[in-house]
Amino acid sequence: METQVGLELCTAGTMEKMTVKGRCAIRPGMMMIHSPLFPMLELSRSNDYTSVVLHDDLENIYSIFSQNPPTAQQIINITPYLLLDQERKTFFVQRVEEISAKEKQLLELQHPMRSKLLSTAIDLLKQETLLEFAFLISAQLQDKPQSVSHKRQILMTFLLSLNQEYKQHRTVNYYAEKQAITPRHLSDIVKQETGYTPMDWINMVTINQAKNLLRQPKIMVKQVADELGFPEQFTFRKYFKAHTGMSPSEYQSRQ
Repeated sequence: METQVGLELCTAGTMEKMTVKGRCAIRPGMMMIHSPLFPMLELSRSNDYTSVVLHDDLENIYSIFSQNPPTAQQIINITPYLLLDQERKTFFVQRVEEISAKEKQLLELQHPMRSKLLSTAIDLLKQETLLEFAFLISAQLQDKPQSVSHKRQILMTFLLSLNQEYKQHRTVNYYAEKQAITPRHLSDIVKQETGYTPMDWINMVTINQAKNLLRQPKIMVKQVADELGFPEQFTFRKYFKAHTGMSPSEYQSRQ
């Protein structure tokens, strides 16, 4: 699976998230950014939580941002969620429904040229929608970003690296070495700034992504284990149960 970016609009219920800026309560009408650049960790969600989600491969829009990427200070100051007015909520829901309808139509097409044309149209609709809301979020960017403390920079660097590399690296030592500091120093800073240890974050990010994958229809536990970089399904099952109190299959059955 490719690295995904996307948007999620809460339509009912509530969800509690942890961001670099602290805890936030997501409620109906609020849209969240899904991106490795903006770590948001799910802490809990209500039983009645529902949402409308649009994802695309990072590679499809990377070229747009790679020529003028935001600085670390700007990223830190961005709030990765926003409250939409009714007009924008309606637009987003209708656009996702339109894309979904076209994707179903694509599955039924047999002609290669028509399939290619429709596939391109779907990609363009996704990109347009993502960029439409990226423009809204970009209003938070400042020409002269606020100064950020050294501790905050270490935290942000850790969280960005973690969200990009958690599938390959799940040790505190690795992320400390990347910043040329000791594991103890990294642990002290992350704990002071967020209330969680680096190992807490590593486990929470991994489990959070595992849950996201397990919610996908018809996905196999082995596929999830492979996607998350576990050497075998048994190791993943043991890890997941240790941190959630249930097996991956049990979690799937409750969704």
